[in-house]
Amino acid sequence: MNEKNTKRISKFLSLILRHQPEKIGLKLDISGWASVEELLNKSSNNGVSFTKEELDFVVKTNDKQRFSFNE
Repeated sequence: MNEKNTKRISKFLSLILRHQPEKIGLKLDISGWASVEELLNKSSNNGVSFTKEELDFVVKTNDKQRFSFNE
């Protein structure tokens, strides 16, 4: 994945997961976690499409470790 696409997804995730999940209709649980499937679907429905593999890459390579997966 190229750097431009990685940065685009990372910035979008920061906005949605940290500040405005309601912007795409995403519901976070009581601990602040989101369903990956719901995140992918709601993002795509709101014009920001990315795959699970791209999401995995962004989470793994984010230099500030802002994102993680929970079982």
